[in-house]
Amino acid sequence: MRDLQQAKKGNSYLSDSKSPAKPPLPILLIVSVSAAWVVSQLSYNTLPQLLDPIKVAFDRSDEVVTRMYGYELFVFAIVALVAAGPLARFSRVRVALLGGVVAVAACIMSALTDSYSVLVVCRIMLGAGGALVGAAGTAAAASSRNPERVYAVVMIVSQVVLAFVPALLERLALGPFGLVGGFYGLAIATAFLMPLLIWLLPPRPSESVPTTSAWKAILQAPNRAIAVVAMLALLIYETGQGGIWTYLAELGRHSGVDDRFYGDSMAVIQLVALSGSFLPIWIGDRFGYKWPIVLGIGLNVAAASGFSYGKNPTHFVILTVIWIGSYYFVVPYLLGLMARLDDLGRWAVAFDAMWWLGDAAGPPVAGMIVERSGFELLAAFPLCTGVIGITLFMRVLRRFGSNR
Repeated sequence: MRDLQQAKKGNSYLSDSKSPAKPPLPILLIVSVSAAWVVSQLSYNTLPQLLDPIKVAFDRSDEVVTRMYGYELFVFAIVALVAAGPLARFSRVRVALLGGVVAVAACIMSALTDSYSVLVVCRIMLGAGGALVGAAGTAAAASSRNPERVYAVVMIVSQVVLAFVPALLERLALGPFGLVGGFYGLAIATAFLMPLLIWLLPPRPSESVPTTSAWKAILQAPNRAIAVVAMLALLIYETGQGGIWTYLAELGRHSGVDDRFYGDSMAVIQLVALSGSFLPIWIGDRFGYKWPIVLGIGLNVAAASGFSYGKNPTHFVILTVIWIGSYYFVVPYLLGLMARLDDLGRWAVAFDAMWWLGDAAGPPVAGMIVERSGFELLAAFPLCTGVIGITLFMRVLRRFGSNR
């Protein structure tokens, strides 16, 4: 009953047309959260480009390398989940800086080793470090007065920066220096962004969580039943998304896209696709959460399912714009929904952790599919996970965020 009462209060707030005008967005917070999201996503953003170089350099198969990707992202998810409780009490700046140091060290060690086992350990360290940085940024945004708008703006800023990563990685690192240059490039980029993390919002003193247990802090968050179903929906949906992302560069090659064109085109594709993030800023919560989430996920899944059947670069570019653009559109609504369930950010951080847990499961499953059945069957993967994810999200939205 308490969960249902909290949900009804949330809906009452969202539908109050007489609420006061919302204050301007805090610029320094946006800078810090954007930097945190960029650092946390640098490794994930480069997974497609590093897949083939790692396979060649260490003489490993698709299944083996994608399994390592799964380890890294699984650790990312678990660390982010464990950090959800403490981030409601401790300095987000210190946690983020600690994670940045771990990530830089992991990238440097990856560049120096010629052992695949050591590389696996380094990638796990990179996942842990990135999780601390990203979770700190997500929790800080959830503590703001307008979380869904902060998330939308941060999505735009961070993805504008990340849009140039594939091109820069190929032209400045992977192209001239190979895999070693790629790892050093990630280390330099992380170190460069770390000073921007100093403006992350601290937890609200009047609403600090009294327990010393991270797990108890999460369990004490309101709207537990709704949040658990939402996280299960996301876990399933994101598994298919993570599998497609891991093979995006190779899907491009399957459509006739070479490495240089992939890097350059991804910058343009992501910038064009960012139009999807402007819609939540303009729309806000005036239509609730139901139809933006359902339509966004539906379009995203439809585009992902078409990648395996690409025949030329134009087809690949169009599908990628739709796929990423619809993803950018739906993310602020998903995170905003979780922030409304708990303004201390515990569910938002836990939801973000579940996001990465789905990404962790995606690469090994996709690697197994490609290794055994080729790219054609890969199209069915995001379709199945998307249909199940939307079905579960509908159960959540019937109880919260749908009456607009």
